[in-house]
Amino acid sequence: MCASLISYFGEKVDDPTAAKRGPKAQRGEVADRILLTARTSFASNGFAATTLQGIARVAGVDTKLVRYYFSSKEALLAACLVVPPEFLENNRRLLELPIAERGEAIVRGLLASWANPALALVLRTSLLIAAHEPAAMDVVRRVFSEGLIPAIGGDIDPDELVVRGGLISGQLLGLAFTRFIFAVPQAVAIEDETIVRNVGATVQRYLTGEVSG
Repeated sequence: MCASLISYFGEKVDDPTAAKRGPKAQRGEVADRILLTARTSFASNGFAATTLQGIARVAGVDTKLVRYYFSSKEALLAACLVVPPEFLENNRRLLELPIAERGEAIVRGLLASWANPALALVLRTSLLIAAHEPAAMDVVRRVFSEGLIPAIGGDIDPDELVVRGGLISGQLLGLAFTRFIFAVPQAVAIEDETIVRNVGATVQRYLTGEVSG
C-alpha cells in the first residue's frame, strides 16, 4: 500500500501522477468526481471489492481516465484518505482555549466534522478501511497521535499525555463508531447538546482530572 504518497496534513508527498494532469479547471472537476465516487465505494465495499472499472462507470468516465489522473487503485485510495486541512486546523485551534474549557469543545468539534457531508465521507472511508488496510490504519493512527492529541493536550506533561491522550482517543473513536459508523439507534437518538455535555465532561476529566496510570 502507498501510505508514502500522502501525509495526514493533506499534503502531496511524492506521487507525481495523482490528479495532476489535464487543464486545471477540467482536472479539478473530473478528479473531484472520481474521488467522491471512490470514497463512497471504498467505504461501502472495501478496498478489495472496489475496482477502477466500477469507479469509472459510476463517475461517468473511462477507466483510462481514472488511471490518467490516479496511477493505480492504491494511489486513488491514498488520495481518498487525505484529511481535509480544515479538520486539522479546527483541532489546532483547541490549544487557544483554556484547558479547563476544552472537553466540550473537542466533542462539539467532532460532531461538527461529522455534520459536514464531505468531511464525514473522508472520516467514514478512513475508519471503515482502517480495520484491514495498512495505509488507512496509518492515517487514522497519525491523525490521533500526531495531530489531535498534541493539539488538545500540547500544554500537558508529555508523560501524562500518554495516558490522558489514549483515554481521550478511545472516547472519541467510540463515539464516532457508535453514532456514525454503526448507527446504534440509542446513540443516534441522543441530541447533540446532550452528547456535548456528557461526553465533554468525560473528556474534560481525562484532560484535567485524576487518572490512574
